[in-house]
Amino acid sequence: MDKLVVFKTNAFPTISETFIVSNIVETIKKGYEVKIIVDTINPKTNTAQPDLLEQYGLMDKTIKFNQPAQTHTRKIKALYFLLNPLLLYYFIKYSIYKGKKSFDYVFILKFYWKYRSAKAYHVHFATAINPLFDLKEIGFLKSKILVTFHGYDEHGLQKGASLNNLIYNFYNYVDNITTNTNYLKNNLVAKGFDIKKIKVVPIGIDNNFFKNDAIKNTKKQLFKIITVGRFVEFKGQSFGIKAVKLLKDKGYKICYSLVGYGKELNNLEQLVKDLNLEDTVHFMGSKNQTVIKKMLKEHQLFLMTSSRDKTGRRETFGVVSLEAQAMGLPVIGFQSGGFPETVVEGETGFIVEDQNVAAMANAIEKLMLDENLLRTMSEKAKNHILNTYTFEKTTEQYLKLYN
Repeated sequence: MDKLVVFKTNAFPTISETFIVSNIVETIKKGYEVKIIVDTINPKTNTAQPDLLEQYGLMDKTIKFNQPAQTHTRKIKALYFLLNPLLLYYFIKYSIYKGKKSFDYVFILKFYWKYRSAKAYHVHFATAINPLFDLKEIGFLKSKILVTFHGYDEHGLQKGASLNNLIYNFYNYVDNITTNTNYLKNNLVAKGFDIKKIKVVPIGIDNNFFKNDAIKNTKKQLFKIITVGRFVEFKGQSFGIKAVKLLKDKGYKICYSLVGYGKELNNLEQLVKDLNLEDTVHFMGSKNQTVIKKMLKEHQLFLMTSSRDKTGRRETFGVVSLEAQAMGLPVIGFQSGGFPETVVEGETGFIVEDQNVAAMANAIEKLMLDENLLRTMSEKAKNHILNTYTFEKTTEQYLKLYN
Protein backbone atom coordinates (compact mmCIF):
# COMPACT_ATOMS: atom_id res chain seq x y z
CA MET A 1 0.00 0.00 0.00
CA ASP A 2 3.00 2.30 0.39
CA LYS A 3 3.15 2.68 -3.40
CA LEU A 4 -0.60 3.03 -4.02
CA VAL A 5 -2.11 6.42 -4.84
CA VAL A 6 -5.89 6.58 -5.21
CA PHE A 7 -7.22 9.28 -7.48
CA LYS A 8 -10.79 10.35 -6.85
CA THR A 9 -12.82 12.48 -9.20
CA ASN A 10 -16.41 12.94 -10.34
CA ALA A 11 -16.13 11.34 -13.77
CA PHE A 12 -13.44 9.72 -15.90
CA PRO A 13 -12.40 10.12 -18.62
CA THR A 14 -13.50 13.64 -19.50
CA ILE A 15 -12.44 15.44 -22.67
CA SER A 16 -11.71 18.80 -21.06
CA GLU A 17 -9.81 17.41 -18.06
CA THR A 18 -6.56 16.38 -19.73
CA PHE A 19 -4.64 17.51 -16.64
CA ILE A 20 -6.09 14.63 -14.59
CA VAL A 21 -4.95 12.02 -17.11
CA SER A 22 -1.53 13.64 -17.21
CA ASN A 23 -1.23 13.66 -13.41
CA ILE A 24 -2.15 9.97 -13.24
CA VAL A 25 0.23 8.97 -16.03
CA GLU A 26 3.18 10.82 -14.50
CA THR A 27 2.47 9.19 -11.13
CA ILE A 28 2.57 5.77 -12.80
CA LYS A 29 5.85 6.70 -14.48
CA LYS A 30 7.31 7.43 -11.06
CA GLY A 31 6.67 3.82 -10.05
CA TYR A 32 3.40 4.13 -8.16
CA GLU A 33 0.35 1.91 -8.45
CA VAL A 34 -2.85 3.85 -9.02
CA LYS A 35 -6.59 3.37 -8.72
CA ILE A 36 -9.16 5.81 -10.02
CA ILE A 37 -12.42 6.00 -8.07
CA VAL A 38 -15.27 7.86 -9.76
CA ASP A 39 -18.99 8.49 -9.58
CA THR A 40 -19.36 8.10 -13.34
CA ILE A 41 -17.31 6.00 -15.77
CA ASN A 42 -17.49 7.57 -19.22
CA PRO A 43 -16.77 5.68 -22.46
CA LYS A 44 -13.09 5.55 -23.33
CA THR A 45 -13.91 7.58 -26.43
CA ASN A 46 -14.69 10.51 -24.12
CA THR A 47 -11.11 11.72 -24.04
CA ALA A 48 -8.70 13.90 -25.97
CA GLN A 49 -5.86 11.52 -24.99
CA PRO A 50 -6.89 8.07 -26.26
CA ASP A 51 -3.30 6.90 -26.69
CA LEU A 52 -2.46 7.53 -23.03
CA LEU A 53 -5.60 5.77 -21.82
CA GLU A 54 -4.65 2.73 -23.90
CA GLN A 55 -0.91 2.74 -23.17
CA TYR A 56 -1.32 2.90 -19.39
CA GLY A 57 -4.53 0.87 -19.12
CA LEU A 58 -6.32 3.63 -17.28
CA MET A 59 -9.80 2.29 -17.94
CA ASP A 60 -8.83 -0.98 -16.22
CA LYS A 61 -7.71 1.04 -13.20
CA THR A 62 -11.02 2.91 -12.98
CA ILE A 63 -13.71 1.71 -10.59
CA LYS A 64 -17.10 2.98 -9.47
CA PHE A 65 -18.93 2.38 -6.22
CA ASN A 66 -22.53 1.25 -6.50
CA GLN A 67 -24.86 0.53 -3.63
CA PRO A 68 -26.56 -2.86 -4.22
CA ALA A 69 -30.27 -2.77 -4.92
CA GLN A 70 -32.62 -3.03 -1.96
CA THR A 71 -33.24 -6.79 -2.06
CA HIS A 72 -33.22 -9.71 0.35
CA THR A 73 -29.87 -10.77 -1.10
CA ARG A 74 -28.43 -7.37 -0.19
CA LYS A 75 -29.21 -7.96 3.49
CA ILE A 76 -27.62 -11.39 3.39
CA LYS A 77 -24.46 -9.95 1.82
CA ALA A 78 -24.26 -7.21 4.42
CA LEU A 79 -24.62 -9.66 7.30
CA TYR A 80 -21.99 -11.91 5.74
CA PHE A 81 -19.53 -9.01 5.47
CA LEU A 82 -20.18 -8.14 9.11
CA LEU A 83 -18.78 -11.52 10.15
CA ASN A 84 -15.44 -9.75 9.78
CA PRO A 85 -14.89 -8.38 13.32
CA LEU A 86 -12.92 -5.34 12.16
CA LEU A 87 -15.52 -4.39 9.57
CA LEU A 88 -18.22 -4.87 12.21
CA TYR A 89 -16.27 -2.56 14.53
CA TYR A 90 -16.13 0.21 11.93
CA PHE A 91 -19.78 -0.35 11.00
CA ILE A 92 -20.74 0.29 14.62
CA LYS A 93 -18.59 3.43 14.71
CA TYR A 94 -20.07 4.60 11.40
CA SER A 95 -23.60 4.07 12.70
CA ILE A 96 -22.90 5.93 15.95
CA TYR A 97 -21.33 8.83 14.04
CA LYS A 98 -24.30 9.08 11.66
CA GLY A 99 -26.85 8.54 14.41
CA LYS A 100 -28.54 5.64 12.65
CA LYS A 101 -27.89 2.14 11.36
CA SER A 102 -27.83 1.45 7.64
CA PHE A 103 -26.48 -1.37 5.50
CA ASP A 104 -25.30 1.37 3.17
CA TYR A 105 -22.33 1.85 5.50
CA VAL A 106 -21.39 -1.82 5.20
CA PHE A 107 -21.00 -1.62 1.45
CA ILE A 108 -19.08 1.67 1.61
CA LEU A 109 -16.66 0.14 4.09
CA LYS A 110 -16.34 -3.04 2.03
CA PHE A 111 -15.64 -1.07 -1.17
CA TYR A 112 -12.90 1.04 0.41
CA TRP A 113 -11.44 -1.83 2.46
CA LYS A 114 -8.67 -2.62 -0.03
CA TYR A 115 -7.65 1.03 -0.27
CA ARG A 116 -7.92 2.17 3.35
CA SER A 117 -4.14 2.17 3.82
CA ALA A 118 -3.14 3.65 0.46
CA LYS A 119 -0.29 6.12 0.61
CA ALA A 120 -2.55 8.98 -0.44
CA TYR A 121 -5.91 9.92 -1.86
CA HIS A 122 -5.64 12.67 -4.44
CA VAL A 123 -9.07 14.21 -4.94
CA HIS A 124 -9.44 16.24 -8.14
CA PHE A 125 -12.32 18.68 -7.57
CA ALA A 126 -13.57 19.13 -4.01
CA THR A 127 -17.03 17.96 -5.08
CA ALA A 128 -15.63 14.41 -5.27
CA ILE A 129 -14.53 14.26 -1.62
CA ASN A 130 -17.39 12.11 -0.23
CA PRO A 131 -17.31 9.76 1.69
CA LEU A 132 -13.69 10.33 2.72
CA PHE A 133 -14.54 12.70 5.57
CA ASP A 134 -16.80 10.06 7.17
CA LEU A 135 -14.14 7.39 6.78
CA LYS A 136 -11.52 9.66 8.35
CA GLU A 137 -13.83 10.62 11.22
CA ILE A 138 -14.32 6.99 12.31
CA GLY A 139 -10.61 6.19 11.91
CA PHE A 140 -11.15 3.75 9.03
CA LEU A 141 -9.13 5.60 6.38
CA LYS A 142 -5.42 5.76 7.16
CA SER A 143 -4.26 7.57 4.02
CA LYS A 144 -3.22 11.16 3.56
CA ILE A 145 -5.72 13.28 1.65
CA LEU A 146 -4.75 15.87 -0.94
CA VAL A 147 -7.53 17.91 -2.55
CA THR A 148 -6.95 19.88 -5.74
CA PHE A 149 -9.39 22.68 -6.48
CA HIS A 150 -9.73 23.53 -10.17
CA GLY A 151 -12.21 26.39 -10.22
CA TYR A 152 -15.86 25.52 -10.53
CA ASP A 153 -15.68 23.57 -7.27
CA GLU A 154 -14.54 26.74 -5.48
CA HIS A 155 -17.01 28.97 -7.29
CA GLY A 156 -19.90 26.72 -6.27
CA LEU A 157 -19.20 27.01 -2.54
CA GLN A 158 -22.05 28.85 -0.83
CA LYS A 159 -21.69 30.82 2.38
CA GLY A 160 -23.44 29.51 5.46
CA ALA A 161 -23.51 26.41 7.62
CA SER A 162 -22.62 24.02 4.79
CA LEU A 163 -19.46 25.99 3.95
CA ASN A 164 -18.50 26.25 7.61
CA ASN A 165 -18.90 22.49 7.99
CA LEU A 166 -16.81 21.88 4.86
CA ILE A 167 -14.02 24.14 6.11
CA TYR A 168 -14.10 22.32 9.47
CA ASN A 169 -13.71 18.96 7.72
CA PHE A 170 -10.90 20.25 5.52
CA TYR A 171 -9.11 21.57 8.59
CA ASN A 172 -9.37 18.26 10.42
CA TYR A 173 -9.06 15.64 7.70
CA VAL A 174 -7.31 17.08 4.62
CA ASP A 175 -3.52 17.16 4.77
CA ASN A 176 -2.96 19.49 1.83
CA ILE A 177 -4.94 21.62 -0.61
CA THR A 178 -3.57 22.63 -3.99
CA THR A 179 -4.73 25.25 -6.44
CA ASN A 180 -3.42 25.95 -9.92
CA THR A 181 -3.08 29.75 -9.42
CA ASN A 182 -2.71 32.34 -6.70
CA TYR A 183 -6.04 33.74 -7.88
CA LEU A 184 -7.80 30.52 -6.87
CA LYS A 185 -5.80 30.26 -3.64
CA ASN A 186 -6.85 33.77 -2.62
CA ASN A 187 -10.49 32.93 -3.34
CA LEU A 188 -10.31 29.96 -0.96
CA VAL A 189 -8.57 31.97 1.74
CA ALA A 190 -11.23 34.68 1.43
CA LYS A 191 -13.87 32.00 2.09
CA GLY A 192 -12.13 30.80 5.23
CA PHE A 193 -9.84 27.92 4.21
CA ASP A 194 -6.57 27.55 6.09
CA ILE A 195 -3.86 29.35 4.09
CA LYS A 196 -1.17 27.17 5.68
CA LYS A 197 -2.63 24.08 4.00
CA ILE A 198 -2.83 25.60 0.51
CA LYS A 199 -0.03 25.24 -2.01
CA VAL A 200 -0.09 26.60 -5.56
CA VAL A 201 0.82 23.83 -8.02
CA PRO A 202 0.39 25.03 -11.62
CA ILE A 203 -0.88 22.55 -14.17
CA GLY A 204 1.87 21.18 -16.38
CA ILE A 205 1.76 20.06 -20.00
CA ASP A 206 3.58 17.44 -22.03
CA ASN A 207 6.50 19.37 -23.49
CA ASN A 208 7.55 16.33 -25.48
CA PHE A 209 4.21 16.53 -27.27
CA PHE A 210 3.42 20.23 -27.35
CA LYS A 211 6.59 21.52 -28.91
CA ASN A 212 7.47 23.27 -32.13
CA ASP A 213 11.13 23.51 -33.07
CA ALA A 214 10.39 25.46 -36.23
CA ILE A 215 10.65 29.25 -36.29
CA LYS A 216 7.15 30.70 -36.50
CA ASN A 217 6.29 31.88 -40.02
CA THR A 218 5.29 35.53 -39.66
CA LYS A 219 5.08 36.47 -43.35
CA LYS A 220 1.79 34.85 -44.32
CA GLN A 221 -0.62 37.20 -46.07
CA LEU A 222 -3.55 35.69 -44.16
CA PHE A 223 -3.08 36.22 -40.42
CA LYS A 224 -4.39 33.15 -38.60
CA ILE A 225 -5.77 33.45 -35.06
CA ILE A 226 -7.12 30.59 -32.93
CA THR A 227 -9.10 30.08 -29.73
CA VAL A 228 -9.61 26.67 -28.10
CA GLY A 229 -12.19 26.08 -25.38
CA ARG A 230 -15.69 25.00 -24.49
CA PHE A 231 -18.47 27.17 -25.84
CA VAL A 232 -19.80 28.36 -22.49
CA GLU A 233 -20.46 31.90 -21.37
CA PHE A 234 -17.37 32.61 -19.26
CA LYS A 235 -15.05 31.42 -22.06
CA GLY A 236 -16.04 34.62 -23.87
CA GLN A 237 -15.51 33.66 -27.52
CA SER A 238 -17.94 36.45 -28.49
CA PHE A 239 -15.31 39.02 -27.49
CA GLY A 240 -12.77 37.46 -29.84
CA ILE A 241 -15.29 37.53 -32.67
CA LYS A 242 -15.99 41.22 -32.05
CA ALA A 243 -12.27 42.03 -31.93
CA VAL A 244 -11.76 40.29 -35.27
CA LYS A 245 -14.66 42.32 -36.68
CA LEU A 246 -12.86 45.57 -35.79
CA LEU A 247 -9.72 44.38 -37.55
CA LYS A 248 -11.54 43.15 -40.63
CA ASP A 249 -13.26 46.56 -40.92
CA LYS A 250 -9.76 48.06 -41.10
CA GLY A 251 -9.03 45.90 -44.12
CA TYR A 252 -6.88 43.18 -42.53
CA LYS A 253 -7.04 39.66 -43.93
CA ILE A 254 -7.73 37.37 -40.99
CA CYS A 255 -8.77 33.79 -40.37
CA TYR A 256 -10.18 33.13 -36.90
CA SER A 257 -10.60 29.48 -35.91
CA LEU A 258 -12.77 28.51 -32.95
CA VAL A 259 -12.16 24.99 -31.63
CA GLY A 260 -14.62 23.55 -29.14
CA TYR A 261 -18.18 22.59 -28.37
CA GLY A 262 -20.92 23.68 -25.99
CA LYS A 263 -24.29 25.29 -25.44
CA GLU A 264 -23.18 28.75 -26.66
CA LEU A 265 -22.51 27.48 -30.19
CA ASN A 266 -25.81 28.69 -31.65
CA ASN A 267 -25.37 32.15 -30.13
CA LEU A 268 -21.83 32.41 -31.47
CA GLU A 269 -22.89 31.28 -34.94
CA GLN A 270 -25.64 33.90 -34.95
CA LEU A 271 -23.17 36.60 -33.89
CA VAL A 272 -20.86 35.67 -36.77
CA LYS A 273 -23.77 35.88 -39.16
CA ASP A 274 -24.93 39.23 -37.79
CA LEU A 275 -21.42 40.67 -38.20
CA ASN A 276 -21.00 39.23 -41.72
CA LEU A 277 -17.95 37.23 -40.70
CA GLU A 278 -18.87 33.87 -42.21
CA ASP A 279 -15.80 34.00 -44.46
CA THR A 280 -13.52 34.95 -41.55
CA VAL A 281 -14.62 33.03 -38.44
CA HIS A 282 -14.66 29.24 -38.68
CA PHE A 283 -16.15 26.79 -36.17
CA MET A 284 -13.93 23.71 -36.16
CA GLY A 285 -15.78 21.51 -33.67
CA SER A 286 -14.24 19.49 -30.85
CA LYS A 287 -10.77 18.09 -31.59
CA ASN A 288 -8.37 15.73 -29.85
CA GLN A 289 -4.95 16.90 -28.75
CA THR A 290 -3.15 15.63 -31.84
CA VAL A 291 -5.35 17.73 -34.12
CA ILE A 292 -5.19 20.73 -31.78
CA LYS A 293 -1.39 20.57 -31.83
CA LYS A 294 -1.40 20.58 -35.64
CA MET A 295 -3.80 23.52 -35.72
CA LEU A 296 -1.74 25.53 -33.24
CA LYS A 297 1.30 25.02 -35.43
CA GLU A 298 -0.60 26.46 -38.40
CA HIS A 299 -1.68 29.66 -36.62
CA GLN A 300 0.22 32.80 -35.60
CA LEU A 301 -1.63 33.98 -32.52
CA PHE A 302 -3.80 32.60 -29.69
CA LEU A 303 -6.72 34.56 -28.22
CA MET A 304 -7.62 33.76 -24.61
CA THR A 305 -11.10 35.30 -24.55
CA SER A 306 -12.20 34.10 -21.09
CA SER A 307 -13.92 36.71 -18.94
CA ARG A 308 -16.81 36.05 -16.54
CA ASP A 309 -20.35 34.75 -16.72
CA LYS A 310 -23.56 35.98 -15.06
CA THR A 311 -22.68 34.13 -11.85
CA GLY A 312 -19.24 35.75 -11.65
CA ARG A 313 -17.34 32.61 -12.59
CA ARG A 314 -13.96 33.21 -14.22
CA GLU A 315 -11.16 31.14 -15.73
CA THR A 316 -8.95 29.98 -12.89
CA PHE A 317 -6.02 28.84 -15.03
CA GLY A 318 -6.30 28.14 -18.75
CA VAL A 319 -4.14 25.18 -19.75
CA VAL A 320 -4.69 25.98 -23.44
CA SER A 321 -2.62 29.11 -22.88
CA LEU A 322 0.34 26.87 -22.00
CA GLU A 323 -0.21 24.59 -24.99
CA ALA A 324 -0.40 27.56 -27.35
CA GLN A 325 2.76 29.16 -26.00
CA ALA A 326 4.60 25.84 -26.13
CA MET A 327 3.76 25.71 -29.84
CA GLY A 328 5.17 29.21 -30.32
CA LEU A 329 1.97 31.28 -30.27
CA PRO A 330 1.95 34.53 -28.30
CA VAL A 331 -1.24 34.79 -26.24
CA ILE A 332 -3.51 37.80 -25.92
CA GLY A 333 -6.20 37.70 -23.25
CA PHE A 334 -8.15 39.60 -20.65
CA GLN A 335 -7.12 40.59 -17.13
CA SER A 336 -9.50 38.03 -15.67
CA GLY A 337 -9.19 35.22 -13.17
CA GLY A 338 -5.98 33.22 -12.94
CA PHE A 339 -5.15 33.15 -16.64
CA PRO A 340 -2.76 36.17 -16.53
CA GLU A 341 -0.44 34.12 -14.29
CA THR A 342 0.34 31.88 -17.29
CA VAL A 343 1.72 34.72 -19.44
CA VAL A 344 4.79 36.93 -19.10
CA GLU A 345 3.28 40.31 -19.93
CA GLY A 346 4.93 41.99 -22.90
CA GLU A 347 7.22 39.03 -23.51
CA THR A 348 5.06 35.97 -24.28
CA GLY A 349 1.80 37.84 -24.80
CA PHE A 350 -0.37 40.78 -23.82
CA ILE A 351 -2.96 41.11 -21.06
CA VAL A 352 -5.65 43.73 -21.75
CA GLU A 353 -8.52 45.18 -19.75
CA ASP A 354 -11.31 42.69 -19.13
CA GLN A 355 -13.94 42.67 -21.91
CA ASN A 356 -12.23 45.60 -23.68
CA VAL A 357 -12.66 44.43 -27.27
CA ALA A 358 -10.93 47.49 -28.74
CA ALA A 359 -7.86 46.90 -26.54
CA MET A 360 -7.78 43.26 -27.63
CA ALA A 361 -7.99 44.28 -31.29
CA ASN A 362 -5.17 46.83 -30.78
CA ALA A 363 -2.92 44.18 -29.22
CA ILE A 364 -3.60 41.84 -32.14
CA GLU A 365 -2.86 44.63 -34.62
CA LYS A 366 0.43 45.40 -32.88
CA LEU A 367 1.65 41.85 -33.52
CA MET A 368 0.23 41.75 -37.04
CA LEU A 369 2.25 44.83 -37.98
CA ASP A 370 5.52 43.89 -36.27
CA GLU A 371 6.96 40.63 -37.60
CA ASN A 372 10.09 40.90 -35.45
CA LEU A 373 8.04 41.30 -32.28
CA LEU A 374 5.81 38.38 -33.23
CA ARG A 375 8.82 36.17 -33.91
CA THR A 376 10.57 37.21 -30.66
CA MET A 377 7.45 36.62 -28.59
CA SER A 378 6.99 33.26 -30.26
CA GLU A 379 10.43 32.05 -29.14
CA LYS A 380 10.06 33.49 -25.65
CA ALA A 381 6.68 31.78 -25.29
CA LYS A 382 8.19 28.38 -26.08
CA ASN A 383 11.04 28.87 -23.61
CA HIS A 384 8.68 30.15 -20.91
CA ILE A 385 6.60 26.99 -20.97
CA LEU A 386 9.57 24.65 -21.31
CA ASN A 387 11.22 26.18 -18.24
CA THR A 388 8.13 26.54 -16.07
CA TYR A 389 5.21 24.27 -16.88
CA THR A 390 6.00 20.59 -17.32
CA PHE A 391 4.26 17.41 -16.17
CA GLU A 392 7.44 16.40 -14.39
CA LYS A 393 7.60 19.56 -12.27
CA THR A 394 3.91 19.39 -11.40
CA THR A 395 4.06 15.70 -10.45
CA GLU A 396 7.20 16.19 -8.36
CA GLN A 397 5.31 18.75 -6.27
CA TYR A 398 2.38 16.38 -5.87
CA LEU A 399 4.65 13.49 -4.92
CA LYS A 400 6.23 15.58 -2.16
CA LEU A 401 2.75 16.12 -0.76
CA TYR A 402 1.86 12.42 -1.08
CA ASN A 403 4.97 11.66 0.96
